[in-house]
Amino acid sequence: MLPTLDVKCAYSMCLGAVITLTGVSLWQGLTPTPNHEIPESHESSKVVVPPLPITFTRPNTKDSENIGSLRVGNRTDRSVRIVLLSKITSQNEWKVIEPLNWDFAPNEGGKEGLLLSLPNYKVVIGKGDVIFAFATDGSRTYWGPNIVGETDAPFWDSQNKEWSMVLQP
Repeated sequence: MLPTLDVKCAYSMCLGAVITLTGVSLWQGLTPTPNHEIPESHESSKVVVPPLPITFTRPNTKDSENIGSLRVGNRTDRSVRIVLLSKITSQNEWKVIEPLNWDFAPNEGGKEGLLLSLPNYKVVIGKGDVIFAFATDGSRTYWGPNIVGETDAPFWDSQNKEWSMVLQP
């Protein structure tokens, strides 16, 4: 036997559904749509960055030579995270060797790069240390792994006694 439907109950349910749908329709019509377009003034403020040389000369590195700071520049339009696994200690010894990381905004430090540091330590790297960079926007874009003294990046700046790495699109 099928249950009977009370007319009063059916009328109330239909009226509630109509009121709900009308309210949602009015709300969508009155709410402004978000503007996802980039304003034209943004185009005029683009950063022009000169290209890097095609090849870099690798230094003749030994374990005790070419130990220096790390300078990184982000010439991409993506936010990136730099991860460093360094075996070399700094002025104050780290008790545990664990990866360090820094976040860069799009085009941050793009022209000359930024010297990486920690609040209480001077970061130094040398041959065999590993540097990896990846975009944090979910695009799966990455750079590396780069092994200091063995891959083209980072490159040794003998004048400033530091390693430099510039991320490019």
